[in-house]
Amino acid sequence: MIGNPVNYDKKYKGDFPIFPAKFDPELRRYINLLEGKDVLDLGIGQGRNAIPLAELGFNVTGVDYSEKCLEICRKNCSKLNLFHSDIRTFNIEKNKYDLITSRFVLHFFHKDDCLQIINTIKEGLKPNGLAYIYVFSTEDPKFVKCSNSSEFENLKNNIFHNTLNDTYVSFFTKQEIESIFSDFETIKYISGILS
Repeated sequence: MIGNPVNYDKKYKGDFPIFPAKFDPELRRYINLLEGKDVLDLGIGQGRNAIPLAELGFNVTGVDYSEKCLEICRKNCSKLNLFHSDIRTFNIEKNKYDLITSRFVLHFFHKDDCLQIINTIKEGLKPNGLAYIYVFSTEDPKFVKCSNSSEFENLKNNIFHNTLNDTYVSFFTKQEIESIFSDFETIKYISGILS
């Protein structure tokens, strides 16, 4: 493992917003492709997708490094199976899950760690399982912001190191994502900027 995970518990001490659980439209669109009910959410956060899935009868396991996020999830949905862990060290059982999701999490690690996590995601999926992953693109304005920030050391391969807290931000090109998942059937690739 390279560096530290982002400490969201520090962010929650301030005026950090609590977001309602709300299915991502793209995930909702493809949920009927799942052959079973076992779901793993790596970096569950406040349960945006996990809570709606649990309410639909899926067996959802959520993992997060933030105790505050897990507390919010527990408060909002007792059906979740929650684990406090750095997702880089969480043991993902092979061929166990019908869906593994990691939304806006992986890019907050060094790219070498991201690739290791993605490999364990692939191994953790059952045949015909679905991986639902969002990461930062090199087209994102945050890429330019990190490039021009004195807080970040610009490393090779679109990786930035925050030397103040020993965390990383990794940005991916479309070609990298296609290469990483070349052994998977791509249902949809979306590139865009969130506002």
